[in-house]
Amino acid sequence: MLKRTLLLLAAVVTTLAASAQTEADQEAYELGYYPYPYNFVQIQGGVGVVPTNRKFTDLLVPTASIGVGRFFTPAVGARLHFNAWESKGGFRSIDDTYKFNYLNTNLDLLVNLNNLFHGRNNHLLNVIFVGGIGLNYAWGNDDLADILAAKTPAESTANAWGIPGASRDHLWSHNLRAGLLFDFNLAKNFNLGLEVDANSLDDRFNSKDHNRDDWMLTAQLTATIKFGHKAANSRPAEPVQPVVVKEPEPVVEQKQIVEEPVVVKEPEPVKKNPLNETIFYQLKETDVDRDALINRCVAWAKDNPGKTITVKGYADKGTGTAALNKKYAQQRADNVRKELIEKGVPENQISATSYGDTVQPFAENAKNRCVIIEGNPE
Repeated sequence: MLKRTLLLLAAVVTTLAASAQTEADQEAYELGYYPYPYNFVQIQGGVGVVPTNRKFTDLLVPTASIGVGRFFTPAVGARLHFNAWESKGGFRSIDDTYKFNYLNTNLDLLVNLNNLFHGRNNHLLNVIFVGGIGLNYAWGNDDLADILAAKTPAESTANAWGIPGASRDHLWSHNLRAGLLFDFNLAKNFNLGLEVDANSLDDRFNSKDHNRDDWMLTAQLTATIKFGHKAANSRPAEPVQPVVVKEPEPVVEQKQIVEEPVVVKEPEPVKKNPLNETIFYQLKETDVDRDALINRCVAWAKDNPGKTITVKGYADKGTGTAALNKKYAQQRADNVRKELIEKGVPENQISATSYGDTVQPFAENAKNRCVIIEGNPE
């Protein structure tokens, strides 16, 4: 029983893996490349705050980051991240604030939640969980030294950088991070997004005594440059059909054949094949180089002079708006019509129509970003 169960589980896993690979190959064929794995460089800028007993907006400061990493699979990646600039603390009792600098270095785990729970890997918006651990270095807290030399706040500073009365030149601290990156997939090599993180630091970070970790919250616009994609230049292989071996038919004793007069029939007219070609597009794409397909359409037009060719433009319903989808579908149809005319097909023999996303000729959403070229020789 155990052996049968293990064999069944192995068969299920193998089938799911093969299905996922086939879908990935089909997706890569449509895009012209595999969206994963890839390497990336990130540049970020925004605001940060360490909440304390001051008005929240009084403590907002600029912050910036740079990161390098790789998505190893559609769901899992890693990043080396450097965040730095300025932080601020304050005292409500003396209505004063002080600034200092910091550098935060983290090793982050990245989990793409969309790809973790969805079969397709090419989404317009990706929600990515960020979790990491690292070190924080802070320095230059001269503002606080000047304040304490002139005033005595009611809030405790006993847990400042080092022992009481010691220099506040520098501080090392741990850093634990959790956050979300809302990442818009705008092109093969470029994403734009917003990352929101919560960083847990040593209680001494803001030079005040709370007996619990300080929290630094950051919100940063993120520009991601992606590179190192694997190209997909060929159509995915069709599943191999099993070979059925037929039993040989029994030998039947031949009877004497009586020859009958041969009747010569008039040859039937050769039927011409209808024209039916499809061009697939990526998101927002209106021009695609498909020379072989266009040449087949031109050859059909020459073989069927005067027969109308209909160019139908479509857009997928899963992305964009109805108005944008109708526009893209019309542009695709017009571009194909123009290319056929430039290659010698008479202008009055071709019509172009946009169906937008009102008609979906394919069950698979991404395939509906297409142009279908049809012609009837009858």
